[in-house]
Amino acid sequence: MITDDFDITSRYRMGSTTITITKFHWMNYAQWATEMALLLEQKQVYGIIKGYDQNLEDPAANTTATEKAAFKDWMNRHGITRSTILVGMEPKIHAEYTVVKDAKTLWEKLASAYKSKLKHNIFEITEDLWSINLQDCEDVNHYASQINRKVKD
Repeated sequence: MITDDFDITSRYRMGSTTITITKFHWMNYAQWATEMALLLEQKQVYGIIKGYDQNLEDPAANTTATEKAAFKDWMNRHGITRSTILVGMEPKIHAEYTVVKDAKTLWEKLASAYKSKLKHNIFEITEDLWSINLQDCEDVNHYASQINRKVKD
């Protein structure tokens, strides 16, 4: 449940535009993942979480300046990707995932952990809503309040 005592959005400055997305909490994974993917695309780092930008190896001392610059650029873009994802989460969830150092792995772990929970919760909610019968309630208002209580729970 979201309370009003903390900011539930993340704001990102992109040139002259500010993008605001709702922070990730376990119930909004699908919306958050879509918004975050669009934000990462806007920052031109989406390929890192999708595996299009392969992880570059730390160059050896005798490599060219071009190879070293490419590695430095990749590390910078990887850092932007990982930190953007982590900043876009509620603190409770953020704390659990800061130990994941690879942005692509972080994205995959979140999908694996929360996509299935979301489906399970939707199933439970649907089942709860179907269990409410108009006959068990005194009137339509009571029926509506029962539905509202199930949705809020």
